[in-house]
Amino acid sequence: MAAPYDARSIANLILDLGHESRLPVTQLTVLKIIYFSHGWYLARTGLPLVKQDFEAWKYGPVVKVVRDSFKHFADNPITTKARKYNIYSDTYEDLDEEIDWSDREHVAQIFRTYSVHNGWTLSEMTHEAGSPWDQIWNSVTPLGRVGMRILNGEIKQHFLARLGGDRVI
Repeated sequence: MAAPYDARSIANLILDLGHESRLPVTQLTVLKIIYFSHGWYLARTGLPLVKQDFEAWKYGPVVKVVRDSFKHFADNPITTKARKYNIYSDTYEDLDEEIDWSDREHVAQIFRTYSVHNGWTLSEMTHEAGSPWDQIWNSVTPLGRVGMRILNGEIKQHFLARLGGDRVI
């Protein structure tokens, strides 16, 4: 299967990468690495990596289903994978979504680049002036967006602008 993926599948991949690298991954870290993976993917391919929307929350962009999956860990390292709820059986099930090799490599590259920072630093990086998060969170006029959604077009333009600067994917 090719993108877009369930953001929880990308979260689980990031948890695997953390485990392989012996790096603990917190929910703040996983949320921000998903955002950076999605942004750079949009800039590179023009397509979204994840199918869920990002929302502007206090500590940066968040995909709510990922936050809901890991909120009970608080600031502690995540020790279990995200699962999905099946409304028909009233049970939680493993995510069985296959991620293409090239998309896995993309996320791995982003993980290697950004995992050198802790979750709080990654959060601060999403707060830079003019970023999609900043434009929504600090807007002086009401935007009329449910859940303070950040549009993919805004994310894409932000990351495309970074390609012309001194930042690296």
